[in-house]
Amino acid sequence: MDAVVIKFLEKPELKDAVLVEGLPGIGLVGKIAGDHLLDELHAKKFAEIYSPYLPPQVSITDDGTIDIVKMELYYWKGSRDIIILAGDFQGITPDGQYQLAEKTIEAIKQFNVKRVYTLGGLGTGSITSKPRVFGAATDKKLVTELEPYGVIFRGGGAIFGASGLLLAFAQLSGMEAVCLMGETHGQIIDAKSAESVLEVLTKILGIKIDMTEIAKKAKETEVQIGKMSKMIDNQKKAAERQQEFINETPTYIR
Repeated sequence: MDAVVIKFLEKPELKDAVLVEGLPGIGLVGKIAGDHLLDELHAKKFAEIYSPYLPPQVSITDDGTIDIVKMELYYWKGSRDIIILAGDFQGITPDGQYQLAEKTIEAIKQFNVKRVYTLGGLGTGSITSKPRVFGAATDKKLVTELEPYGVIFRGGGAIFGASGLLLAFAQLSGMEAVCLMGETHGQIIDAKSAESVLEVLTKILGIKIDMTEIAKKAKETEVQIGKMSKMIDNQKKAAERQQEFINETPTYIR
């Protein structure tokens, strides 16, 4: 098999399209947001991406048949034509990440894609009830354009995997590109952060979708956050009690 094989099921005619990437990453923020967008828009699959750089396995479906691991491209034609990159996995090696990102950008160029949005999580190690959305862009003009939507741009850090490399190859191909990252602890599946990212993205794209299901998942995340906060508080109190005991216990010199 070649490094990356893209099988087109259809070649839609799109105008002034954008690509939205929603693959697994920190807190599954990007995947949850991307999958919800895909479901609510009832987007149509038009391409499948195969590669030996994806995990070497097949999935067993509900009817007992198998499905090879792949990434997929979907499209939706509306007030703004949208292509969605979805999948259950990213490339498993650095070389694979590069190959998949490069070939994906090459593939979408023919569909008049003008801008790329990658979605992900920004792991902070902290717990927050109101996740903020951070951003990184290929052009200062985009920073100025998107700040009014509540996206926070700041220097420092790095973006790993597809969410970062798709930006790089988009820029090399003359496309504008932005990464939207939801603030997340990093150790939980964070639908609340995904909800925040999707709220910002839909405003930027000027589209409306039903947020009911992702809001339900966000409530589940709130429960997880509550349990984690309680556990951290209990650990902190236990450490404080232990330190008090040490401070109060007399020491002896023998």
